[in-house]
Amino acid sequence: MSVHYSEEFKKDVVKAYMDGDRPIVQIAADYNVAKSTVSEWVKKYGEECQYKKNTTKTNESESAKEIRRLNKLLHEKDKEIDFLKKAAAFFAKEID
Repeated sequence: MSVHYSEEFKKDVVKAYMDGDRPIVQIAADYNVAKSTVSEWVKKYGEECQYKKNTTKTNESESAKEIRRLNKLLHEKDKEIDFLKKAAAFFAKEID
């Protein structure tokens, strides 16, 4: 399955990486993008984003923040589902 990301989204990811407070692995997880894809985007947009960062004060777009928040929530829900599956399997064994 091929996913197409907007240029704005790609640049937001690169800017988040260039802020320097999180490793590329964390950025990839936060935005639900492969680490190699983030690396490619940094190579492609890094200079442009660095220039814009230095010339104007930029913040992540609201949509990028929302994506990161929703990905974190999704990750938490996946953990809960895994736990409940294990609990159901455990209790199913106990009933037999």
